[in-house]
This record gives sequence, C-alpha cells and structure tokens, in this order.
Amino acid sequence: MFERRDFLKGAVGAAALGVGGLPAWARAAQGPLRIAYPIDVRGWDPGAVVSPNAVPLYKCIFDQPLEYTAQSRLVPGLLSGYRWRDTAGLALELTLRDGVTFHDGSPLTSADIAYTFHERLKAKPDLQAAFIWNTLASVETPSPTVAVMHFSRPMVTAPQFLAYAGAFVLPKSYIEKVGLEGFLARPIGSGPYRLVEYERDNRIVLEAYPGYWREPASVPNVVIQLVPDATARVAGLQAGHLNLASGIPVREAIRLDKMPTLQASLTPTVDSYLIHMVNVPALQDRRVRLALHHAIDKEALSKAFFNGVAAPMATPAAPGTPAFDPDFTFAHAPERASALLAEAGHGPDNPLRIPFYATSGAYPSDYDMARAIAQMWRRVGVEADLRVIEIPQYHQRVQAGKLDGPALWLWTNATGDPELSAGYYLDPRKIFSVWRSEDVSARLDPLLVELDEERRIAGYRAFHAWVVGEGYALPLLQGLSSVVSAPSAVRYAAYRNGWILPYAWTPA
Repeated sequence: MFERRDFLKGAVGAAALGVGGLPAWARAAQGPLRIAYPIDVRGWDPGAVVSPNAVPLYKCIFDQPLEYTAQSRLVPGLLSGYRWRDTAGLALELTLRDGVTFHDGSPLTSADIAYTFHERLKAKPDLQAAFIWNTLASVETPSPTVAVMHFSRPMVTAPQFLAYAGAFVLPKSYIEKVGLEGFLARPIGSGPYRLVEYERDNRIVLEAYPGYWREPASVPNVVIQLVPDATARVAGLQAGHLNLASGIPVREAIRLDKMPTLQASLTPTVDSYLIHMVNVPALQDRRVRLALHHAIDKEALSKAFFNGVAAPMATPAAPGTPAFDPDFTFAHAPERASALLAEAGHGPDNPLRIPFYATSGAYPSDYDMARAIAQMWRRVGVEADLRVIEIPQYHQRVQAGKLDGPALWLWTNATGDPELSAGYYLDPRKIFSVWRSEDVSARLDPLLVELDEERRIAGYRAFHAWVVGEGYALPLLQGLSSVVSAPSAVRYAAYRNGWILPYAWTPA
C-alpha cells in the first residue's frame, strides 16, 4: 500500500522481537478485539486532569454534548441542537436528546449538564476542567432537556469546547449516591461501552452498552492494552497477538503493511508537531529563537519520518483547519541561523547550550525526529542535550513553570480551532501555556471575545504570523495518525483528528 522513500542517512527501524520476547499481555488467548494504545488515563474523572491524549479512552465510556465527525466537522452529540441567545457569547442554550441513559439505566438530563460543567467545578476549583469553564457563571435548567449556560465573560468557542477534553457529561445522581471514590472505582457514563475491568498502566476491558442511545457498538468486546513502548506494539502486531495498534513508527507501519495479515493507515491529522519555546534566559533573545527555527529542514523531517505524508507547517494552523494560511512561509536557512546566533554572541567558542525535551514512543517517530533536529541545530552551532520526558512529567513541569528548555510536542487539537491551539499554549494565563509573556495577551485577548467567525479567523491568521516572527513557537509538521490493524479482525475507520474509536469500527 505504501512505497518506501528515502530516509535520513543513518535512520534505521527497530528490530522485530520474537514471540519469546513478548510480554504476558501479548501471549494471552485471543477473544475480544485487542488494541494497543500508548498511554493510560490519569484517573476516571475526566475533568480532574484534562488530557487531550486520553480523549479516545474517555470517549469509549462517556459522551459529550457535541462531537466531531471523522472529517472533523462539529455536530450534535448528546444535544439535538444548540444556539446563542445573544450576540455577545454570554448565553448558550443547549437542547438535549430525550431518552439518553447512563450505564445504570438512569436518564441523562439537564441536571447532569449543570452538575458536570458548573456545580462540581465551583465546588472543586482545583479540577483542570474548572480552568476551561471558569467564566461559566450559572447553568439554568428550565426543563429536563434544556440547559442554558450563562457566562460572566464571552466564551465564543464554548461549542468547540463542548466536544473536546473536559466536556464529558457525568452522572450526578450516581456520584452523589456512591461518592467520588465509588465512582472512580466503578465509573459509569452514557457512552457506547461499559468499563468491565481496569488495571492501571496495563489494560482496559470494555463491553458494549446495550442501551446506548444511538445503537449498540458493532464491536461488542474490546481489550485496550496500555503499551507505551512502540517496539512492543510492533512486536505484538507482527506476532498476531494484537488486532490493532496506534502510534506505530511510520517506517515500521510501511514494513508491516507488506505483511498479508496487516494493513497500515497513515492519516494526516488536524494536530501539529511543534517545538515549544520557554521563557528562560537562553531563549529570551529573539534572534536565538529565530535561529533555531531557520535551522530546521521540515521537508527532510517529513520525508524521513512520515513518508512525506505529514505536511510541513509555517504557522500553528495545520492544513485543513480554519486558520491555515497557505501563503505564509518560513524559510529553512541554516546560513541565516548561524548569522543570527553570531549576532546574539554565540559561535564556535561559545555555542548555545540548551536542554531539549521529547517524548519517546508516545507519538509516531517523536524521539527520532528530535534527534534529527538536534543534529540540524548542531550544524549551526547549537549543542542540544536531548532528554526523554514522559507525558505526565511534561504537563507537571509546564504547569509548575519548571520546563527549562524547548520541547518537541504533538499538540493535539481535535477541534482544529485556533483558540484551542496557539490560543491556548501561548496564553500566559492558561495552565497549558509554555512560552509566557505579557505581550501575547494584547494581541490574543480581542480574539477570545470575537463572535464574528470571519473576523475571528482572520485575526488568528495575523496572530499566528506575529507569533512565528517572534519565535514564541516553532511549527514543524502536520500531525499524523499511524495505525496498523488486522483486516481479518476489524474494519478500522480513521479520524482526521487522530482519535482511535472502537465504536466507529465494524468486525471483519
């Protein structure tokens, strides 16, 4: 299905493991559909820690008011409709579907909307979802199927947030009955699957909920093995002990696709690979930040690690998203990078020395790409000390303001909306912000209250150009979903936002 292309000199694929080297989970007897996923949830309260990477896991069990289709189009989910009651983004009316039930059979009503988005967040402001919904002043519930959100300040992207991380509707009555600890031990939602068994950092066992408001899942039983090591995921596929795995290194996906029993799916996504800059002394000189950007050959990265499928990016907006600007460019210019570093006082006798962080195996080719970038920087006089960072560790350091060097990151934004990308990771007031400086707010704040969509998107295009010109973030490549499946077991359906959703698949 895929033709091999030239990779960067010296890049090699991981060696396949023999069956004897497989962990116990991979040697288990076959039965339900077996999926390998690289990360676990941080807990079964989806509002406690808002993790975009865990959204596909939560979506198996919980539902959201709105949702995104496979083509990343915003559509009703638990809602049958919604509308702004004003022109300022202060009052949003939600109409719920009638007849939706939680896994215990109890009805989902507007009381659960009020509880999820307002009552519990006001009672526990330390929950990360409270940061997202901190302008929600009240939720009016005139009937069981109508809820009206009233905001203290305009939240023009509330509909987009209602389909993303931190917007999973929780069962008020059940939590009040069993307590939070009881809920965390035996969580229920209104999603397509019930949680049957959970072993932290090991596996999640699911079964289809027969009362699901759409229709029961076509794939009735699913075991999600939590396998952070990409080599182990590859080995499990090759040995036939996994039916599907995500986050497969692209060169391995292409190799596995040549096997008669496996099929690879490489899907460009609305996510984006970038290098987060941090406001530390070594990076406070604009010339240094721009030099780091000019030194990177994005075309070479795409060809080497993504088979040319992931498009290079000049601004924070990925191709196919509303704020994408096809006319904006940023040159790969190593000579310019060296000159900028020299102007900033760096040279052969005084190289720029910085720590450089990257995940390893969390996303396709993440660490290999970071190594290639470090080599590109070395050619212009930058000594980058490449260090592996785990996803939870990254979030902890960012939120504490203790990330001391740039980080290669896949920013997952299933909505494609620019506010949820650069509008979040550059807003100094947000817990997800990496580069923090007050000059950002003056340009960003007007966009956060602009209800006219055409003006808002045009404003973000201008904001993105300014961000790149300041070197506050270094956009690299469009995201890529790399999935390998066994067609004899399942018909996999790809999402442009990279979500891995068993409910969307059918058995072979």
